[in-house]
Amino acid sequence: MTLIYRHKSGGNDWQPMEYPVRLEWTACTLGGRRVALLYLGSAGIFACRHCYRLAYACQREAADDRAMRRADNVRERLGWQAGIANPRGGKPKGMHWRTFERMTAEHDAFVGVSLAGTIKRLAGLGCFLNGEG
Repeated sequence: MTLIYRHKSGGNDWQPMEYPVRLEWTACTLGGRRVALLYLGSAGIFACRHCYRLAYACQREAADDRAMRRADNVRERLGWQAGIANPRGGKPKGMHWRTFERMTAEHDAFVGVSLAGTIKRLAGLGCFLNGEG
């Protein structure tokens, strides 16, 4: 297949683009570099995530941010209001007590990791603001 299109970057004029892209339909191969999605980069070229060195947002998260997101996922599954600073809710109707207690323990562990990371960041910020960092 040949891609033919025009691309405009920033305030520059439209640039014509034309180049071939080979498409294949294959069974999944473990460890292969075949991709299903192409992304249009700032250079106007379609390429895969690997070629553009793109990362998913969760891959750039710090450990405490990841813990906060995971705590919010548990809160959602329990039907609680999002946000670790919000109060806990009750056990959802129909949920086994053992499941509720397991999920609550997971939630509390994630909250602990998140708060510890936040405190560490704030402590570092305090040193910076005091001119020590």
